[in-house]
Amino acid sequence: MTGLRDTKKAKVRQALYEAALTQFRTAGYEDASVAAICKAAGVAKGTFFNHFPTKAHVLAAWYDDAMQTAELQSSAGADRPLLERLLTMAENAISLARSEPVLWRAKHAYAPQSDDIQRTERDADLRVLDQATAWVKAAQNRQEIRSDIEAKALSALYIAAVTGVIRQWLSTGESFDLHQALKDRIRTLILLASV
Repeated sequence: MTGLRDTKKAKVRQALYEAALTQFRTAGYEDASVAAICKAAGVAKGTFFNHFPTKAHVLAAWYDDAMQTAELQSSAGADRPLLERLLTMAENAISLARSEPVLWRAKHAYAPQSDDIQRTERDADLRVLDQATAWVKAAQNRQEIRSDIEAKALSALYIAAVTGVIRQWLSTGESFDLHQALKDRIRTLILLASV
């Protein structure tokens, strides 16, 4: 009986999650009401709070799903040069910003107020840090970049460059070419670390 109950609970959570994302995309995050989300999911209003304490928790779940997908897409091609791997990872992240601008802006805007979004961002950054550090160490072993540079520190600078340029792009109303800005910053970072 527990398995059936868990399956039903997971289906309701998924229906609420999908309905919330649809409402965020169409009405905007602020104007999407829990009542409209529940109606679209076909459940009672109070059911939402059994699965998501706040709308921000839905954004956090979306961001986590999206970043894990981007990370998975970035893991292929172990023999590629470091610059290419870091650019691919950054491009996968910005493709999220471009494909889901309403959700990305809402996540960005509400992160300072939501511990759940902040935790999700931190977790994603730590996963990227670990992956990038492994890539930097491999590049050092191939003598692609200097071996006297701390791999984790270079990876942390990479994350700061990527997240910084995305935040700048969002806060300036998407007023510059995000792809080109990322390429320029990552290339500069790798150039500084080159042998």
